Amino acid sequence: MDLQSTTLAIEFRHLTYTVRHKQHYLPCFPKGESASTRTEILHNISGKFNAGELTAILGPSGAGKTSLLKILAGFRTSGVKGEILINGERRGIQHRRLCCLIPQDAALLENLTLRETLHVAAKLKLGSSRKSRALRANAIRETCRILGLEGCMDTQVCCLSGGEQKRLSCAVELLSDPPLMFFDEPTSGLDSFSSSQVLAHLRILARESRRNIVCSIHQPSSKLFQSFDSIYVLSEGHCLIKGSRELMVQNLANMNFYCPQFYNPADYVLEVAAGERGDISALIGKACEALPRIENVSAKETSFMLPNLETDCEKTENDTFLSLGPKAPKHVCTLGQQFLILFSRALLTTFKDLHMAWLRSAAHVIIGVMLGFVFYNIGNDGAKVTGNVGLIFFMMLFLFFSNAMPTVLTFPSEMSVMLREHLNGWYSIKAYYLARSIADIPLQIMCPTIFLLISYYLSNQPMEFHRFAHLWLVGILLTLLAQSLGLFVGAASDVKMGIFLVPVISIPMLLFSGYFVPVADIPVALRWLSHLSVFYYAFEACLTAMYGFERARLECSRDYCHYMSPKKIMIDLNVKEENYASCICALVGYILALRVLLYLTLKLRVILSK
Repeated sequence: MDLQSTTLAIEFRHLTYTVRHKQHYLPCFPKGESASTRTEILHNISGKFNAGELTAILGPSGAGKTSLLKILAGFRTSGVKGEILINGERRGIQHRRLCCLIPQDAALLENLTLRETLHVAAKLKLGSSRKSRALRANAIRETCRILGLEGCMDTQVCCLSGGEQKRLSCAVELLSDPPLMFFDEPTSGLDSFSSSQVLAHLRILARESRRNIVCSIHQPSSKLFQSFDSIYVLSEGHCLIKGSRELMVQNLANMNFYCPQFYNPADYVLEVAAGERGDISALIGKACEALPRIENVSAKETSFMLPNLETDCEKTENDTFLSLGPKAPKHVCTLGQQFLILFSRALLTTFKDLHMAWLRSAAHVIIGVMLGFVFYNIGNDGAKVTGNVGLIFFMMLFLFFSNAMPTVLTFPSEMSVMLREHLNGWYSIKAYYLARSIADIPLQIMCPTIFLLISYYLSNQPMEFHRFAHLWLVGILLTLLAQSLGLFVGAASDVKMGIFLVPVISIPMLLFSGYFVPVADIPVALRWLSHLSVFYYAFEACLTAMYGFERARLECSRDYCHYMSPKKIMIDLNVKEENYASCICALVGYILALRVLLYLTLKLRVILSK
């Protein structure tokens, strides 16, 4: 059976979703008793959504709408029991790429234009070869026509209206023509006109192309409610009512819940689900009984039914765990193709981002000039060795924090994009990780190089190429290390936590760098901590680059200079020339360790999102 060319109906039976909450162990717990608790979000629910229909999942906040969508889309598998069928067959890996989930928040890269966003999505979802170029162009053109996006093709995503962003998030998934689409709150944050536009386009998609489109809606207006063909109402994880929208009011009346005349049916059913119109425990009980036959309705309308006693209100003894097959579906592009597409997108995003590229470059130039004038002409003066050591340490600090903090600020915003695209089957984590890690390297090399050239020349450091090359190598490694730390913290936390964690991690390492207190003067019990400090290795390597490798005697601008011999400076600072290679190896080791942690963190974020 050609799944891509057929219409898909999705059915779920005896679906139960349980979340485990870990709590701290407290004295009140008996010894050996687990302090973790389990909360059941969905309670043995069943239902079926048909192709060619636009279905609404309704319910109060916390009813389980988003959880149900993520489970049906395959985004969430942990803690799920039950059975999911596609056209009567148990869902497997062959179905995974045929469905997609568009989350409530439009997870898009804001610096790209709408055209660039669609071109990247088309390459990843339809293939990047020259043979598929015509197919991609046709898919983009047709998708934009259907969703009414032709007039804003060259507009940056950040400049699109809320409705246009919602439609763009739909368009990137629509390119591969998925027959089964799930939307989480597609009208949230939109005005009534934009909401009507979005739902009108979704209804056209469902009707014309026989797609199966399911949306969770919090509180639709009467006009929006009329856009849906079918409804599925949840109340605290229980199925309250399901089936044709047209028969909802009538079936509620059959259970003694009467919707007032000229009252929005969606508002009324939500009030019923929230218990504002009476005790719903009796309603859930009646929902398990067969409804009276409704006369003079079509076959489609008689398919409307409330949960059945045998399928929804009794938990079978033979519960089956949800089977999804392999964790990751096969991607359209190879790993190499994915990397090239994502790498080019990351480069484009980096250099179109004012904060990431131009401001950082300008900051490196300005601070380099400022340092050069403050420490002007001191690099070869034996009377100003202390100031030159301070300059070296400040250069090291600037390179570290100027590259760690911007990454922490920007990377978390990309995480939601990565999760959506990866879970919808665009690419593998490995391809994203490699592309994201390498794309920043040009900027990480350019900015420190400009900074070091300016400050090195203006401060009159020794004009020897090998000496500058040694200093440059340390600066580049420290920059890459800072970026790695920023990426890791950004992947493991949100922006607020990241801004807190980077200084908390860095300041103790600064304390044991050997600049404020010589390592020999640190108490023996704490001295070993200096060997965990990245600043210790960077500082010692920078001092070696400046005063080691047989440097000639310094000049003296005063009558007497204590430090005219570079060897004496090295001895007093307890720096050994032969340690330069080991310092470089230590910095490289830190970079590799942080990169491995970053990859594992990305994998963990994907696992936890399920």
